[in-house]
Amino acid sequence: MNHFIEPYHSNWKAEFESLKAVFLKTLHGLEIDIQHIGSTAIPGLFAKPILDIDIIINDERLLDEVSDRLETLGYINRGEQGISGRFTFRQRTEWTPQTEDNKKWQEHHLYVCYSDSLALKNHLLFRDALLGDKKLATEYATLKLSLSREKGMTKEIYTRQKTDFIVSVLTNIGLDDKAINEIKKANR
Repeated sequence: MNHFIEPYHSNWKAEFESLKAVFLKTLHGLEIDIQHIGSTAIPGLFAKPILDIDIIINDERLLDEVSDRLETLGYINRGEQGISGRFTFRQRTEWTPQTEDNKKWQEHHLYVCYSDSLALKNHLLFRDALLGDKKLATEYATLKLSLSREKGMTKEIYTRQKTDFIVSVLTNIGLDDKAINEIKKANR
């Protein structure tokens, strides 16, 4: 089996909460929300041990201020990377975000999302569907384990091959064809 996914760890939630506290302190005074998304947000689900975090802004004019403040913590703004309304921030080092206690952080993907972006809607709808339906979460876990066991599987292929499942869930929730096609395009 490939070793890029592992069983759920309860410390993922605690690490998210620690990161969230840093972001809230750094972004104090700005109207934001912070959400733990992705497989590490689903108790019991196998996942790559990389947290996915969305910082949500209602006012697009806040983007520059949020970006400047995140960069003081050591993040690199990579821009939208082809996904409208979702800005990617990467850790410079494992000590990003830089804090007074010089903590070494778990690897994480940080996104700043406009509150009306399809990327955010996709993240939250899929997460909430898995949290609300244990059978669906089990089906997803089975797919992830099956893919991870395939010979020659890479992280990139693994991510692409999960797209059909994600799209089927989002279709059943009621996302329209235009949104579904944009999600497919972004994940191929």
